[in-house]
Amino acid sequence: MSSSLDSEHFFAANKAVIDAMSSAAQAVLAATENLVSLNFETARDALNDGTENLQALLSSKNPQEATMLQSALGKAAVEKAVAYSRGVYEVSTKAANDLGSLFQLQCEELTKVSQKIAQQAANASPFGADLAQAAVRQAAQLSDSYRAAVSSVLHTAAAKGKK
Repeated sequence: MSSSLDSEHFFAANKAVIDAMSSAAQAVLAATENLVSLNFETARDALNDGTENLQALLSSKNPQEATMLQSALGKAAVEKAVAYSRGVYEVSTKAANDLGSLFQLQCEELTKVSQKIAQQAANASPFGADLAQAAVRQAAQLSDSYRAAVSSVLHTAAAKGKK
């Protein structure tokens, strides 16, 4: 019975790891797709804007008009660069939050499984069961405080990202 129970825990743990890796890979791929899309849109806009700007500069009537046009175009370029940076920041923040949430869920699941296994080992041990149970409780408390710290960091980063 114990052997089949151990096998069940082993297979369940492996399935959980595979599911977590798959979810993490999906999150990374989604972030990469968003970043590639942002880069293509930015490159296309830069090419179109460059062509239009050059045509406008070439059609200027005098040096003063060309200078004013260059100044306006410079301001527009800075605004577009800021918008691009904001887009990259949003994509990376979302990816970090998604991966952080996955990590937090995995920590919670790992804590549950390790507590269950440690409790079973403590119950099966004829010597030092109280000591083993105390160690399990202490490990659970450390895991909970670690999980709370990770959660706090994720919430802080998410709040800063929304500003």
